[in-house]
Amino acid sequence: MGQLRVHNKKRNLLKHIFSDKSNLVLAIKMSLVVGTILNCINQGECLVNQELDQLNLPKLLITYSVPFFVSLYSTTIIKFKR
Repeated sequence: MGQLRVHNKKRNLLKHIFSDKSNLVLAIKMSLVVGTILNCINQGECLVNQELDQLNLPKLLITYSVPFFVSLYSTTIIKFKR
């Protein structure tokens, strides 16, 4: 019975993560700010020198996606535990 309760709680958490519009908006904003700062640190010389052929696109996308998912998960956990 305990495992079923944990499974239901996880499923409800996942549903809540992707259905709360305010969490999604906050995660997008956080991703844009933090991702841009990190991309400037990691690939700033390519951007400043306009060497777009040297730009590592997968690294650029991952740099934006990590803060998005961290922010989304964190705000959901905080709201879900209340």
